[in-house]
Amino acid sequence: MKTAEITYTTPKLFKGKKIDLVPKGSTKSREEAKQSWYIEFFFYDPATRNMERFRFSKNLNRVKDPKEKLILFTELLETYTEALYGGWSPIDERSNEKLKRQVVSLSLEEGKVLFEAYHEAKGTRKKSIQSYLSKVKMFINYYGEHKKANEISDYEITHFLDHHERSEKWMGVTYNNARISLNNYFRYLKKNKYIEINPVTDTETRRKLATESHQVFSDDDFKSIIDWLQANDPYCLLFVRMIYYTCIRPKELRHLQLKFINLENDTITIPASIAKNKKSLPVHIDVSLRKELDKLKIPKYPREYFLLGSSDTIIAEQKIGENSHMSVFKSALKL
Repeated sequence: MKTAEITYTTPKLFKGKKIDLVPKGSTKSREEAKQSWYIEFFFYDPATRNMERFRFSKNLNRVKDPKEKLILFTELLETYTEALYGGWSPIDERSNEKLKRQVVSLSLEEGKVLFEAYHEAKGTRKKSIQSYLSKVKMFINYYGEHKKANEISDYEITHFLDHHERSEKWMGVTYNNARISLNNYFRYLKKNKYIEINPVTDTETRRKLATESHQVFSDDDFKSIIDWLQANDPYCLLFVRMIYYTCIRPKELRHLQLKFINLENDTITIPASIAKNKKSLPVHIDVSLRKELDKLKIPKYPREYFLLGSSDTIIAEQKIGENSHMSVFKSALKL
């Protein structure tokens, strides 16, 4: 604070209500992280001749991980302390707006932490988050984790995309997907007032898209695949037939328990908890598929078992690994 006269108090970090009871399985730091934290200080207002109270959290309460939250709020505390010492005034907001944005603005890395926490809290699919973060991390590595988010313009975005398009021979679809990931990241920062404009908005896209990654099997190709699976891999064959006859997604099949299969009514019900659209979905069992299911003698197994839980026994107590079925199918395609 100033020595000639007191114009502000030293900023302090407050972590919300005092934690008196820690639930079983939790820790005090985790319970503290659930509270609303803020940085508080008082600043003298010449107009009212009073010390006015200010509190700031900069949307960091979205972060629930104790260590990450403490790091971010400690940095925010240091930022306000340095800003006040350097002459920044929260009273004269208009004249200090430019300085405020320059000093308090998030770094690219801090923005990534908040962006990830936002999507996790929102319930975004894990694979979607990983897809977004993949290109965001590449962007941060390219420009440095400490670079301020409000220093990024459309030039930096275009330079990054063009560089990787040349050096890594990105096809149009990869270029556009990277642009989409960055657009989602900076749109989040703009929505939460960390930046004034989204620098990705006016950048160009690529018209020529790669088509090699998603080709349709010919009838001859499909017959060859089925013939090979019949002779070599009954598990993968059933997985393919389940998709063919029901159009159930691979992830939903991986989580499908026997209790959701009703052989009396010839229906399979995909519960909302595993369905992509979060809605319970009944699916009819085709006559041809019913013959394959009858071979498994489903009624003799516990209802909690998984229909496609094991590549060895097919039905199993535990569900199969996330990418196991795709690895088997890809192996079949190479043969």
